[in-house]
Amino acid sequence: MELTDVRAHVLKNRSFDNWVSEVQGRWKFEDLRADPGYRNDWISFDSLAWDARSARLYVGLCTLSGDIFHVFDPADGSFTSLDFASFGDKFDAKFHRSLEIDGDGTIYAATALLHDVDQQHEAAGGKLLRYDPAKAEYTLLAIPVPRHYIQSIVLDRQQRCIYGFTYPGEYLFCYDLQTGTCRTLAFIGNGVMICQPHSAALDRRGRLWGTWGESRAFEDTSGPVPIRIFCYDPGTERFTWYQHGFPRVAPGDRAVVDHMMLAGDGYIYVGTQAGGLSRLDPDTGEVQDLGKPFPGPRLAGLVQAADGMIYGAGNAGYGTSGQGEARLFVYDPKAQTCRDLGPVFDRRLGRGAAKVHILVEAGQGRLYAGENDNTLRSSYLWECHIAS
Repeated sequence: MELTDVRAHVLKNRSFDNWVSEVQGRWKFEDLRADPGYRNDWISFDSLAWDARSARLYVGLCTLSGDIFHVFDPADGSFTSLDFASFGDKFDAKFHRSLEIDGDGTIYAATALLHDVDQQHEAAGGKLLRYDPAKAEYTLLAIPVPRHYIQSIVLDRQQRCIYGFTYPGEYLFCYDLQTGTCRTLAFIGNGVMICQPHSAALDRRGRLWGTWGESRAFEDTSGPVPIRIFCYDPGTERFTWYQHGFPRVAPGDRAVVDHMMLAGDGYIYVGTQAGGLSRLDPDTGEVQDLGKPFPGPRLAGLVQAADGMIYGAGNAGYGTSGQGEARLFVYDPKAQTCRDLGPVFDRRLGRGAAKVHILVEAGQGRLYAGENDNTLRSSYLWECHIAS
């Protein structure tokens, strides 16, 4: 497998030169909203969902303008706003890892926050919603946990339910699509660190796998395994709380999960914020360390393509030139080998991705990588072509 071409698709294109000197550690949510540049052009591509029916890519943004939902058409390279601002409010700052397309083309999404807790009584909470592309119509399904917003969702197409994780209080909820009822299943945080997975995964038996955080109220520091694995079985409505987590690959690494995905071999592959790669056996709960593909952090982009290979994106950083150091790799699950494919870098523009937040396949050897949290410029959507 070879990375043959990378192209950046640019929705916004503003440079920012005052993050370190003025913004970081000083500005708050309302300061960012008051600045026209940050309000309108400081965007991140947080969620992506490829729709094979229409051959279009649905895009969930992080943006202070409220215009957080777009669709990208590869045929002409255009972005079209889906006018979410007319449905949401100013606290709906992003679709974080919260876009799911059902078998009939219906899209489910959920809103995440950027505001601080001093505005919690004004902000109602994260919206779990349905979008009908044919009618261009939004429907509010629920605000699962009042005052708390939604970091990620997982659609269970068999059980007809949606799981979701909230923030700043870390609750796991389940919304029943048939009855319209919503239940809080568990609290999985500890108030010290973010403990939930960046995105959770279902196994072949329909069980949900994620992570929880230990609470050591009798000590000032966390223990040797601060982030641990859980499994929720909807058939029995029982949790299995494992006492182990995922491999730690660097000093101080808490093995916070950046992405989880079920592959065709039945294993759940996991990338961590420190850049570690591993796989979980749902039959036993055992974890196998697959190494660290790149020296840099973050491994939020993982996807299994039609060729059976698992592609990943990581190595977050700006580099000495500020142009971005994110790279792609390919992992062969049969041979258990990993190979670097090269940088996510558009040679036409002379720019690369600084941090990849999500990776999806769009068929015909094409991957889309969503860049986020670039403090030097507006983030881009990256199209990567792979040839065998």
